[in-house]
Amino acid sequence: MRASAGLVALLAWSFAAAQVVVPLERPHFLATLHRYGFIRTGHDNIVVDPTVRRYTGMVAALGTPGRDGKLYSFKTARVGPHSFDLSPNDLRGWRLTILSGKRFSQVFTVAGNTESVITVTPDKGPIDGIDTRDVFIIESIDTNGVSMFGPASGAASATAPGT
Repeated sequence: MRASAGLVALLAWSFAAAQVVVPLERPHFLATLHRYGFIRTGHDNIVVDPTVRRYTGMVAALGTPGRDGKLYSFKTARVGPHSFDLSPNDLRGWRLTILSGKRFSQVFTVAGNTESVITVTPDKGPIDGIDTRDVFIIESIDTNGVSMFGPASGAASATAPGT
């Protein structure tokens, strides 16, 4: 008797926890499911460091190649509601990640900037291959992956138990 009660409880739980996947071309069906409480959504449990500042943008124009013929700079167009106006060298040392185009997911370090031009350091190579309209994000994360505006000992150690 206990086994069958346990199976019934397991079956009921599996129906309650089920996630429905429906093609997007049937939005009326999604609305019906939502009305009856069958759609569950959410996010991964990712903690974002609140001390990390971000600048999101798009490549507006390519810079002039350096002496070696390689590209290390580009003109930026600000994108997104949380981007900010740039002042000279605001982004020096920050991590730049390309989010679209041929150089997608490649990471560079910002050597410096003006109000409209971003220049990367040559240590990770040139940015040859980027194109206008490629999107990027620049974050205040140093080469060790730590927020440049966090505690001096690192954000992780500041929240460790016993500190």
